[in-house]
Amino acid sequence: MKRIYLILIIFSFFNLSAREMGEFVRDIQFKPLVFEVPQITSVKHPSGVEIFSLKNSEFPIVYADLYVYHGKKHLGKRSVEVSKLLEDSWELSGSKTYPKEKFLETLEFYGASFSVSIDYEKTVFSFVYLKSTEKDVLPVIQSFFDAPNLDETLVATTKGKLSEEIKRRNDNPTALGSRKAKEALFRGTIAGTSMQIPLLESLKLNDLAEFQSEILKEPKRRFLVTGDYDLKSFDSFFPTFSVGSEIQNGEVITPSVLSENVRKEGKDIRLVVKDVNQTFISMIGVLPEHNHPDFYAIQVLNYIIGAGGFNSYYMREIRNNRGLAYSAGSNTDFQENYGTIQFFAMTKTESAKEVLSLMRELIQPKLIDSLTEEELVRAKNAIINQFVFQFEDDKRTLGSEVRRRDHKMPDGYLQNFRKEIDRLTLSDLKRVGKLYFQSDKLLVTIVGPKILESFFQGSVKVISPED
Repeated sequence: MKRIYLILIIFSFFNLSAREMGEFVRDIQFKPLVFEVPQITSVKHPSGVEIFSLKNSEFPIVYADLYVYHGKKHLGKRSVEVSKLLEDSWELSGSKTYPKEKFLETLEFYGASFSVSIDYEKTVFSFVYLKSTEKDVLPVIQSFFDAPNLDETLVATTKGKLSEEIKRRNDNPTALGSRKAKEALFRGTIAGTSMQIPLLESLKLNDLAEFQSEILKEPKRRFLVTGDYDLKSFDSFFPTFSVGSEIQNGEVITPSVLSENVRKEGKDIRLVVKDVNQTFISMIGVLPEHNHPDFYAIQVLNYIIGAGGFNSYYMREIRNNRGLAYSAGSNTDFQENYGTIQFFAMTKTESAKEVLSLMRELIQPKLIDSLTEEELVRAKNAIINQFVFQFEDDKRTLGSEVRRRDHKMPDGYLQNFRKEIDRLTLSDLKRVGKLYFQSDKLLVTIVGPKILESFFQGSVKVISPED
C-alpha cells in the first residue's frame, strides 16, 4: 500500500510540474539586450560579382560562400529530380583534374571542406580552409568550376540512394504531413513538386549537364567571405560574363497564387492515411511577402499564439493545461514574393478532433482581441532578445544582410528591426490577426489511421502518402 501511495505522489508531482511548466516560464522576464548590429558594406568586383566580407583574424581560417542565382525555380519544363540528382552528384564527381573521390580527398588532406546546395532561388558553393593551405586549396576548388566532372557511374549510384530516400520519406508522420500540406499549398509550382522514382530513373547525364552548365553561366553572383582572408586571392573565381547573358527569371510565386490554391482545395480536411500511434495535424496558410509592412506584427502575434514555446497559447493550452499533445506550435516562412504560416500539433488519434477544434479556437478574433499589454510586452522583449543570435558568427551576419537585399528589405532593416518590433501596439496585432490568422483560410492536413475519417463526419478528403 505504501508503494502505491508513493507512486501516486510521484505521478501527481510530475503531472503538476508538466501543467505548471508553462506558467513558470511565462513569469520569467528579461530586459532587452543592448548590442550594436555590425555595419556591413559590399564592393563590386570588376567582374560584376558583389562581395560581402567581414575580417576576423582571430583564427587562421577562411569561410566562403559563393551564391549563384540560378536554382530550382529556373528548371522550366524539367523535373525537380534534375536539381536534386545534380546536387547530390556534383561535389562527389569532382573536376577533370581531381575526378571523383580525389577531389574531396585532396581537400580533406589539407583540412578543407566543400559542399554544393541547390536551393529554390540559387545554388550555393561553400568552402572552408586553413589560411596556410590557401595556395594548395584554391586551385583544387577552382578546377571544380573550370572543368566540372559529372561521372555517369556515380550519378547512377546516387539515383539508387535517392530512390531509397523516396521510399522511406513517409516513415515520419510530421515530415509526411508537412510535405503533403506544402504540395497542396504550392500546387502547380516547382516548390510544390515532390520527387518521383520513375522520373528520377528516367534522367540522363545530359539532363544534369545542361542544368549544371546554366548554373555556371549565370552572371548574377554574390560572394560572402569571413575570417583571415585576402580578397585578391579570389580574383580567378569571378569570370567576366558578356552583356545580355542573364538567364530567364523562372517561376514567380505570389500570395494570390497560393490563396487560389487554398480556395480550390476547399474546406475539407485532407486525411493522409497512415497507421501511426501519434496523429499529426497541420493548418497552413498564406502570408504577404517579407518586405510587407505587416511583417513585424505577424511575427509578434505568431510568437504569442504558437512560436513562443512554453510561452505560447498552443503549448500552454493544448499541451500543458489539457495534456492533449506532445508538441504544438506554429512557424512562419517569409520569402521575397510571399510568406506562409503553419500551425501544427502531434496528438493521440482519439484526441485529434478535439485538438483540431482547439487549434482553430486559439486563432479566432475573440482570443486575439483579448490579448493584454503584458503579453505584448513579453513577446516583444523575447523577439528582440533572440534577434542577437542573427549575429552569433560572422558568416550568419553576412547571410542576414544578403537575405535582406535579396528580399528587397529597406536599408537599415537589420539596424531598425528592434525599433519596429518595439513600436507595435495591441491594435496592430488585432488587425493582422483578422487578416492572416483565419482558420477558414487554412489548409488542414492530418496524418493518421483511416478511422479518423469517421471522426469528422463527411468533411474529409482521404488521400494516400503518394497521391
